[in-house]
Amino acid sequence: MTHLLAPAGGPESLVAAVQNGADEIYLGLREFSARAGAENFSLEDLEARIGYAHVRGVRINVAVNILLSDAELPRAEALVAEADRLGADAFIIQDTGLARRLAGKVSAALHASTQMTVMNIHGLREARAMGFSRAVLARELSIEEIGELCAAGIMETEVFCHGALCMNYSGQCLLGYAVSGRSGNRGTCSQPCRLRYRRRDDGFSYLMSPADLCALPYLDRLAATGVSALKIEGRLKSPDYVAAVTSAYRRGLDSIAAGTFDGFDSAAEVKKLATVFSRGGFCSGHQLGKLQLSDVTSGYPGKTGLLCGSSVGRCSSFEKNGVRLFKFTASVTEKLSCGDGISFKDSPDRGGVVNVIEADGRRADSLLPGRAGVITVCGEAPSGADVPFYKTYDKALSEELSATYKPGAELRKIPVAASLYRSGGTVFLALSDGKNTAEAAAEALSRAPGEAAAAPDSGFAEKAENVIRATGGTPFAVTVAAFPPEDPEALSGVTFSMLKHLRREAVEKLAKLRERRQ
Repeated sequence: MTHLLAPAGGPESLVAAVQNGADEIYLGLREFSARAGAENFSLEDLEARIGYAHVRGVRINVAVNILLSDAELPRAEALVAEADRLGADAFIIQDTGLARRLAGKVSAALHASTQMTVMNIHGLREARAMGFSRAVLARELSIEEIGELCAAGIMETEVFCHGALCMNYSGQCLLGYAVSGRSGNRGTCSQPCRLRYRRRDDGFSYLMSPADLCALPYLDRLAATGVSALKIEGRLKSPDYVAAVTSAYRRGLDSIAAGTFDGFDSAAEVKKLATVFSRGGFCSGHQLGKLQLSDVTSGYPGKTGLLCGSSVGRCSSFEKNGVRLFKFTASVTEKLSCGDGISFKDSPDRGGVVNVIEADGRRADSLLPGRAGVITVCGEAPSGADVPFYKTYDKALSEELSATYKPGAELRKIPVAASLYRSGGTVFLALSDGKNTAEAAAEALSRAPGEAAAAPDSGFAEKAENVIRATGGTPFAVTVAAFPPEDPEALSGVTFSMLKHLRREAVEKLAKLRERRQ
């Protein structure tokens, strides 16, 4: 089954990825990461984050994916050794010198970074000979070429399915260093592809800024290649982005596994993803054919959002209580609500937050598709008239997404079987996830010599089962429960407070067992 690999630039994004269905997460440390600008993780923090993910069945892949000097190799090797000791499941490596030093010396797997440009069977064989067990394939490959490499069965394979694209071969950019002294190969990409360039006498435009990749509409074809993992780009993106993209691809992969992808509404999912982050829409990169000129967002390189409607006439600007506002009439093609953010096609750096909506002469909370109204925005008006506008922030969607990674969120449940039994005067509760079993014990309440066992109340076993199943607020869900026969000897001396204690202790022990590298 194809795994879903999500990015974590910081702790909140890690929780968002776990709770929204990632099978694996990739993250960077404070050194030697290709995304030095992300929040990243310290070694002191890493162990707890690995434990959190492992308890919930998620693997952690640590990216050490930059080129290193001879002087840096010993430090990088020591850093990897410590992360390996803490339980990391894999290391993503670009530098072949580091890979050769690590092969056979760490318990975690080694994954060849996409910057190694593994794009044919010979490359896979070379990577395997160096000690790699998975290759993140070059981004320039088509679905057919990906399928050929997967079918070779040489090693696990991984491809990108969503996120920003680089105009250079699989991210091996030298232009950034030439113009700014900052290199993506050293973790400090200056994004020269997002700058304006002049082509002959056509004026300046963003000639090298491609739209983001989105494989969701053809996810079934990509998964059918047999690829081991699908990777979402975005260690510099927000937790909302991680939550939205991870959950969308999780639903897509689950529908493929269930044979219901034909009924999967990828268009609705893509609209959500466009609102959270898109650059003038999405493209298929090189997967459905080579990147086209139409896939380059030459007008604007940053976030545009989801096309939402058209303004009618020129905006009128005014101030109220010292706040800059503007008002315009518009017809919407997507739902627009108070609190949402907008920007304009011809002035993407202008716009703001929707403050008031008036429809049919009355205030309204929202405008539905096909409706027109007067919209008041807190922000800066566009420079032109009759300008299409985009929704760049959906307040309701953001609240829905942020709820998935708030402190204490436990949307992802590990199914466990519970067994309550008795041996002599001791009551035992065992919880098993199929691989690990944790057991808690307590002494039943004793009775006076010669005293008959008190018969439990009617329905005691059912009530006891409800207590054992009450694992809300934990990563576990009891799906099977086995209890002793409801007779006085088996259940005498057992109380609900005792069962709660057994449940808590067994849950803690099972979580501890699952923290280890599986």
